[in-house]
Amino acid sequence: MSMKEWMDLDVDQLQLLDVTDVEKERVKQHVLKKRKKAPVWRKVAAAAVMIVGATTAASFTIPSVASQIPFMDDVIRYFNGEDNKNFETFSTDIGLAETDNGVTVMIDNAVYDGTNITVSYAIETEKDFGEAMHITGPNWFEVAGSKGSSGTNEITKISETRYVGLFTFTPHFEDGEYPEVDISWTPHAFSNIENDKEVEGDWSFAFSLERVEGDQKLVNETVQDKNVTFTLKSIEFTDVSTVIGYEQAVKAEFLENWPSVTPVFRVTDDLGHVYMDGTGGGGVSKDEGKTFEGTTAFGTIQEGASQLIIQPIEIASLMSGKGHEEIKLDPIVIELKN
Repeated sequence: MSMKEWMDLDVDQLQLLDVTDVEKERVKQHVLKKRKKAPVWRKVAAAAVMIVGATTAASFTIPSVASQIPFMDDVIRYFNGEDNKNFETFSTDIGLAETDNGVTVMIDNAVYDGTNITVSYAIETEKDFGEAMHITGPNWFEVAGSKGSSGTNEITKISETRYVGLFTFTPHFEDGEYPEVDISWTPHAFSNIENDKEVEGDWSFAFSLERVEGDQKLVNETVQDKNVTFTLKSIEFTDVSTVIGYEQAVKAEFLENWPSVTPVFRVTDDLGHVYMDGTGGGGVSKDEGKTFEGTTAFGTIQEGASQLIIQPIEIASLMSGKGHEEIKLDPIVIELKN
């Protein structure tokens, strides 16, 4: 059944069927194992679930009004793609919603794989913002302990006053692994420059996510040229993604001519599937680029593949759009379990 058919469904016309106790138990177990309920971030929980001061903002959480908004449930279904195919099964239910100045913002689900965070959300407005809705200041989710993040945000219009969105971003931590992350989001306005429509308001969300556990394999394989040494340290397979960890070293004299040297990747398998092609990841350097540690993630491995081929491509840049050159290193082949 499509989302439109679901939204137009007349529940009074449904014919209910009797089911056995065994069938009821199967359904119960299926539902319980699919989704987790996210804890509201304990440090700022009140900001996400209470009326904010003397403003007109209204907040609610599942199970209440948010769970009764048909188009909010399973937002990920509006976004096709291999990277999202397991999101519905292994993501965590967030179920937070706030309304201010005629705009309701609702966070549906989220997942954290140790590198990337993906959040699905929905927006309902009293006005038609057109096809190009924008979120202003700050438009990114913030993660406690990170020094910023990078990623993508996609908003899709599904009716005159309804939109669904998908944030995928990588928080940049200076050190250590984070088995749990505290996330907050306080968008200031929604707008469309093309038709000069803008609605400011007070929306505030906070919640926590636990990292999806995976099967990690140590690699520690090094490839290099005369100026750059790259080491693939590990690869981790989770239910929603594949995460690679790496480090590199760049000669100081090379950095004098090229002040930024960071890797992007082409990742394929022996069946010809392409998982990444020129995409990088998050990382940190504590010595102005001489050494660099980072991670990047892509989708789950296609069934039947027996090898993963990871080719680092170093981008040596003058920065500020002044020019760059590519350094293709030898590919690293990972044998996969059949």
